[in-house]
Amino acid sequence: MEELKKYEHSANPFEELAKPMRPLFVAFEKFLLKQAGAFESEVRKAAKESIKPKGKYIRPTLVFAAAAGGNCDKNSLVRRGAIVELTHLSTLIHDDVIDGADLRRNSETANKKYGARTAILLGDAIFSHTMILTSEEDDPEVSRRIAECVRTICEGEIRQTLADKGRNVSRKRYYEIAFGKTGALFALACAVGAMALKPENNWVKDAEEVGKQLGIAYQIYDDICDWFMTEEDAGKTLGTDLISGKQTFPLIVLMEKLPKRAAEALAKNLRLSDPASIAAQMKTLGVLEECSKEFIRRVSAAEKILEKYPQEGAKLLEFCGAMRKLKLG
Repeated sequence: MEELKKYEHSANPFEELAKPMRPLFVAFEKFLLKQAGAFESEVRKAAKESIKPKGKYIRPTLVFAAAAGGNCDKNSLVRRGAIVELTHLSTLIHDDVIDGADLRRNSETANKKYGARTAILLGDAIFSHTMILTSEEDDPEVSRRIAECVRTICEGEIRQTLADKGRNVSRKRYYEIAFGKTGALFALACAVGAMALKPENNWVKDAEEVGKQLGIAYQIYDDICDWFMTEEDAGKTLGTDLISGKQTFPLIVLMEKLPKRAAEALAKNLRLSDPASIAAQMKTLGVLEECSKEFIRRVSAAEKILEKYPQEGAKLLEFCGAMRKLKLG
């Protein structure tokens, strides 16, 4: 629970939301750390470094928040939170290899410390362990949703990698990518949490949609960090998307505002572009304001859905409020 009090250099806006759920988070942290012991001795140290609590716990918070409207099995809920978090951590390890990132949460990445080959295998091993945990839920629907989510994440990364880097990406295409990168896991977290209540209404379906909207919003926030924050504030390597030629939301908004020829030229020469020059253009053309507007629109869409669920949705509504407190630039 101590990790919730501070997220490296910035306050954690989800801390207040998590306080009433303290027993769940205490049990969750213990359970999460225990998982490193499942690996062979030679692997255990690397697994523990990747698993040990050190983040905002956004996805487990979503699991617990979606289940806060009723009574459910505490052990099952903690395990579901761990399954979602471990799935997330395994994808981060792979992301860092793909992006060549050296820093994550102000610590060296597995990619930096052990090399790409070992990091990829470590990510695979951690994800394989999540499937063992999922089997303990004895719920085929939970297993199906986990597998489907990971497939969506992998397909999204592949589609983004194979996309023509010399062409402008539309907002519609970006939202599809953002769902694969972040929205799918947020949606999964909300869904498996809501499923723990075994509701007789549409709570699972609507909670999943809330997760999707909040996930896309969070990806936009992450993209904003990459352009408008320092590495110290963000706690991770920045600028990797530009180096790889990926068009994140601020870049897409910038290209919308530029003359057609200038936008096409930027898309074709993205990897060779000067980040400082692009950032200056973004500031001049009000890109941050436009990105912030879309971020708020997504959060508002989630809040509108939750209005229909005054009991089941109360904690997720608080989560939306915490999202609004994130520093945008």
